Amino acid sequence: MKRVLATSFVLLFLFSDCFGQISSGARQIAIARSDMSSSNDVFTLFNNPAGLSLIKVREVGLFYSPAPFGVTELSNAAAVYCEPTSLGSFSAGFSIYGFDLYKETNITLGFGRKISKNFSVGLTSTFHNVSIKNYGSKGVLIFNIGSIARLNELIGFGFLIENITRSTIGNESNQIPTVIWLGTDLHFTNVFSFNAAIQKEIGFNPSLRLGTEYSVMDFLILRIGVSNQPDTYSGGFGIVYNFIQADYAVSSHPDLGLTHQFGLILRFTKD
Repeated sequence: MKRVLATSFVLLFLFSDCFGQISSGARQIAIARSDMSSSNDVFTLFNNPAGLSLIKVREVGLFYSPAPFGVTELSNAAAVYCEPTSLGSFSAGFSIYGFDLYKETNITLGFGRKISKNFSVGLTSTFHNVSIKNYGSKGVLIFNIGSIARLNELIGFGFLIENITRSTIGNESNQIPTVIWLGTDLHFTNVFSFNAAIQKEIGFNPSLRLGTEYSVMDFLILRIGVSNQPDTYSGGFGIVYNFIQADYAVSSHPDLGLTHQFGLILRFTKD
């Protein structure tokens, strides 16, 4: 009974944002999704699609969060693929969240392209489906658009609009939020970077997100992040060996507790 009540509480708490699941990508979560201008791995499909244009080799990514907020029924998983070409980078991903009573699934297609040496744009199209037992299921098409501009190797800027078409599943407006992101990054050295982003959901106060990454060794990267609205803290690390990158993140919510996330990225050089 306790588990049912806990699950129901979390679902009610999160459903106000429609998207119950945390955006996929252990690296992105560890730095509080502050990397609007510097995300350049395969999980950028779920963040700023303009970052797809920065990917130089074929990548495959897997993500899993086994028990968000300590509730196994809310497990979250994703798989994503990116293929760079001379025309730009094409990407496809799938994510699933929830259990038999309540489930969200996403199928996402994305494209990112460099318009010039220092400016990139990207677009994603997501079919988002919500299924509630005994009530049926319903899906909607959502579009996100983003851009990344670099002044130089030291500083860059990112911009993203989520749900630019203001799509909704039900009859109520803003059921799926439209969110605007602005971000910047500073690469002080080759081993240390700082990211900052502002998230503004229409009708709500803005949220500030900060994150840092530090390469302790060639194969070990430490990460930390913080955000407000609500106040959350996150951290994690990445281990890189040859063509494999394994990532871990943990995030803390003031009311719901800890969530652990795991990611795996495989990079393949072209023939």
